[in-house]
Amino acid sequence: MLRVFFNLIDGFSFRYLTQRIALSLAGLVAGLLGLAFLLAAAFRAVADALGAIDASLIFGAVFIVIALGLFGTASMIWNGRPRPMLARARYGVAAEVLRLAQTLIRKDPSKAVLAALILGAITEYTTKRQSDTRD
Repeated sequence: MLRVFFNLIDGFSFRYLTQRIALSLAGLVAGLLGLAFLLAAAFRAVADALGAIDASLIFGAVFIVIALGLFGTASMIWNGRPRPMLARARYGVAAEVLRLAQTLIRKDPSKAVLAALILGAITEYTTKRQSDTRD
């Protein structure tokens, strides 16, 4: 296993990898500096036209709106991600409940009826409580 790892990352690959990382970081820094200068020039133009206070308020509000939009998008993507383990776990819980209900019904049907009445009452209570909080 170690031999495969060392063959995968040999001296040449490691040198090229470090060069790629260094050049990528340098490109990222240069891009951020360019963006900063563009923002400074835009701020200067707006400040000359409207005044420094108004330009600061406009730029601050725009950046807050952008940040909220990015945060909302990230939250939607995170909440919408596939969760196969959760689906399998829910299926396992449902299967266990059905097996338990089947065993309970076979042994003593009167206990199953009592359990159904209790679960129905709990469901009715929670449904009613949720509809009350929505109103």
